[in-house]
Amino acid sequence: MRFDNPIHNHGFVFPDIADFPDVANEPRYKGNGKEDNLVLIKDGIKNQNLKEFERGYQNYMEKKPDTKLFNKLNAMFQFYNNFELSRIDTGLPTNEIYEDLFENGISYRHANISELQKLLKDDIKNLLELPDWRPPPGQFDRAKQLGPEIIRYVNDKFNTMGILQAATKYNKFKPLQVKNVVLHIAKPTDTNYTQFLYDCKTVSKTTNLHIDPKENVMKAMMYLNDITEDDGPFSYIEKSNRWVHDKIQNIFGRAISTGSYCHTPESRAVVFQLPKQLRVSHNFGRLLQDDTEEQERILKQEKLFTSDKGNLCVFDPAGMHRGGICKTGTRIALQILMK
Repeated sequence: MRFDNPIHNHGFVFPDIADFPDVANEPRYKGNGKEDNLVLIKDGIKNQNLKEFERGYQNYMEKKPDTKLFNKLNAMFQFYNNFELSRIDTGLPTNEIYEDLFENGISYRHANISELQKLLKDDIKNLLELPDWRPPPGQFDRAKQLGPEIIRYVNDKFNTMGILQAATKYNKFKPLQVKNVVLHIAKPTDTNYTQFLYDCKTVSKTTNLHIDPKENVMKAMMYLNDITEDDGPFSYIEKSNRWVHDKIQNIFGRAISTGSYCHTPESRAVVFQLPKQLRVSHNFGRLLQDDTEEQERILKQEKLFTSDKGNLCVFDPAGMHRGGICKTGTRIALQILMK
């Protein structure tokens, strides 16, 4: 979410989770005299009053309280109270990567990956040999957290390429460093991209399109093999990092996307206590139904990152993105976090 070049008239509205066809018969809040609680929530956000905000949503959810979701809501409320005010002018010089990020939320680059391919040869082999399984929500089918040696190597490479400088200038906060690198291998048999609404059958064309739950970080995707449209390429809705969303939905959508995968009737029952405006998730792609005007508008704006454009992209995870949904091939990539 950008404050220095925002886009207000983007036309996107987060869909109501309860409108998903597979859950049509599950009970949900339809209005029963609790509308004053929505006013409490709005006033709490306006007045930066956590107790007021908390009382509002807990009054809706008193029959099925959920401590994890409550904690996520409170954390997002507190984070966004201070987020805009904490942005600073770093005074760093601009570069092409920064200009790309500022305008579109993503920059496509070429990097020398030969040394990384050698260093990770055994790890890649081991992950490729893993049998298929159904990972629990929050886990990949095939992934490995890489150690400090690789993190330092990637950090040095990003520093040399001007990526850290550009990402820091764009983020408008303290200097960013590479803090986490995950080796992820995607295959056509993977199921992790359907973990939101895991128990449901309908999988739409936009499944797994999402916005990351927390800002103040930057990310990168580095391919270690050639990627075509069939190999699960990363994709991004350019400029969506600049889209301004409803403040209440921004908090609830981010909290629900991490506090609940809505993957069982029980988990949905907690969320469905909320009114329609609050039943949203920033993991929204699966909720956009095929061949609808809303979905078609998003699909027309989706840009696939294939190897003809480069093997490294740096992006703002506050923009809409997804990847790793393979049709026939395999994607070998590093998912890189800067914070």
